[in-house]
Amino acid sequence: MNAVDYILEGLEAELALERELGVRMVECDRALLAPLPAAEAPSVLRSPVAPLEESRPKAERAAMAQTGQGKAFDFVFLHDRPLAEAEREMMAKIAIALGKSPEEAPVLHEEPLPKAKAYIVLGRLALDKWFPSVSGAPGDWVATPVSPNVLITYSPGYILRFSTVTDAVKKIKRDMWTSIKSVLNRVRMS
Repeated sequence: MNAVDYILEGLEAELALERELGVRMVECDRALLAPLPAAEAPSVLRSPVAPLEESRPKAERAAMAQTGQGKAFDFVFLHDRPLAEAEREMMAKIAIALGKSPEEAPVLHEEPLPKAKAYIVLGRLALDKWFPSVSGAPGDWVATPVSPNVLITYSPGYILRFSTVTDAVKKIKRDMWTSIKSVLNRVRMS
């Protein structure tokens, strides 16, 4: 299986899930998709986050991410450590799929905790770091002294460690995505 087929299978699976959940009614017709000839392809393919991040000095980006510049967010992601590049890309794609830029839905690994309508805790270690007295499993919504809207889900590192995509891995990814999408309903109700 080449990379394009792998990507298309993932896209088709995601569209099928979204159709099943009633989120989107879109079909993917592989016959209409063809790679661009090398002469027409963009010379540099970049993550959608790269220009936003690179436009600011590193210290400024870190300060903005950590403090949120005092503004309230609809939701933020909480992690136990700085993300690796692949994890950052994954979380940027998730934020964009939820209709937010990575700056509007930051992944934080250090205090202070900004004001947010909902917090998405990425993994057991993050849960222990941010809310040590709380327990729960991925997909659980829990109430904390900080907020009644805290979602526990998988760490992006856990998801990315699987090199082979089995049915079990697909289920974990689907469960993570389904639980993260539920944040939008919580935010609307808050």
